[in-house]
Amino acid sequence: MPRPPLLPGALTTTTAKVFLVLASYYAELLNFFSRSLNDRQAAADVVQESYARVLALQAREVAVRDLRALLFRTGKNIVIDDARRRQTDAQLLQTLALVSADEAPSTERIIASRQQLEHLVRRLSAMPRKRREVFVLVRIYGYSHAEAAAHMDISLASVEKHVVRAVCDCMGLEA
Repeated sequence: MPRPPLLPGALTTTTAKVFLVLASYYAELLNFFSRSLNDRQAAADVVQESYARVLALQAREVAVRDLRALLFRTGKNIVIDDARRRQTDAQLLQTLALVSADEAPSTERIIASRQQLEHLVRRLSAMPRKRREVFVLVRIYGYSHAEAAAHMDISLASVEKHVVRAVCDCMGLEA
């Protein structure tokens, strides 16, 4: 006879028994992982994750001979995985710090870039409004000439003309 469908949150007799067994090990697991991690909150997280993994096994009806041993082994694996993840993260951050330090621009380069940006902003401000708007759409926002034409409700030739003149304005050239 097939099993009746379970209502969400309903417990089977087997699952209820597993919950009772799990609850009986909670204090022992929490104390063990608190001592090994020197952090009661982290230990509680490990115990909770261990319970979740063991309950997932139970839901798949995996046969478990020693639930206590499985809980401890699962918790130890979680601690090991977390330590490995932290070590990998630390190595990645160290590598990024080295790369960033090597590629960091000099103070002179930063000042020169800021001056160039201020110069460009002044030139953009001096442009006619429509020319500036077309230039910003095409060069800053990456619109195609056709997209900018549709957005601004002007012809494609006008967009091309505005972009050429704006580039010349930025470079200080006469169009």
